[in-house]
Amino acid sequence: MRQSIRGYTDGLIALAARPASGGTPGWAALATVTSDIVAVRAVLAESEDLRRALSDPDIPLAARRGILHDLFGSRIDAATLRVLDFILGADRATESVDDLEWLSERLNAAAKRLEPVGDIVLGTKAAEERLDGYAAALLETVHGAPALTALEDELFVFSQAVAGSEPLRQALTDREVPAPIRRKVVSDLLAGKAGAITASLAEYATQVGRPRDFEAFLGLLIDRVAAESNRRLADVRSAVELDDGQRAALATALGRAVGREVEVRVTVDPSVVAGFVATIGDTVVDGSARHQLELLKERLVSPEVRI
Repeated sequence: MRQSIRGYTDGLIALAARPASGGTPGWAALATVTSDIVAVRAVLAESEDLRRALSDPDIPLAARRGILHDLFGSRIDAATLRVLDFILGADRATESVDDLEWLSERLNAAAKRLEPVGDIVLGTKAAEERLDGYAAALLETVHGAPALTALEDELFVFSQAVAGSEPLRQALTDREVPAPIRRKVVSDLLAGKAGAITASLAEYATQVGRPRDFEAFLGLLIDRVAAESNRRLADVRSAVELDDGQRAALATALGRAVGREVEVRVTVDPSVVAGFVATIGDTVVDGSARHQLELLKERLVSPEVRI
């Protein structure tokens, strides 16, 4: 079980506990996701073929996501599909079924307001991974570049405040100060001065890992938010201009491949010859004719190929 999955699930639960419209917590949305995950788990329990397909490391991630979208896309909530996309992408294929079973049990417990027992004390790398998963869940609720920029700015200002105040830095990095107290310090400091997502991220950073790593965790969160805009934008080089329908279809296909909704920005590039090349953050999806021809050429010149 990857720590990012645990962090992502903590993020879903934290969002459910926040006041929704009308001032009441958003447990109804989490209940829908929980019900959907339980239904998916039931189908998995009855279908060995489906379990095998989702667990096969030789099947590309985009194809495994596509299987779940094709089977459940019209039967479960869009939020649940995003959860499933994250789970499949966060861990090895061989762990996917176990991850979904764990998620079902954890969300069921959360729906009953049951909390895990014991403090979370992780090494730096594991804590960073869990924090990244938590951020992934919360950032799904942040829409638009201006909102992301504002969130990044709030986290940066807070990190500067911590670095510039020795008493504050000491309080937040001292292992002798209990985690609930450190969380309360952050909550009080950001109340009325930053948005709910900023506060949630900063508070969670006090609950995982070692206190001495808190400042580094803030830096990681700032970098994570800064990178989110690129992770949502697909720069596409296409051989021809695309109409609105083609852009929408391409956005859907690319979103399935990377596990999140993407915005497509298309540039016509005749050198592509046919098809497209899409860059989404660090991910490159090459569906160009030139790429296909290069692959064919490699196969033809390979020693194993006999013509």
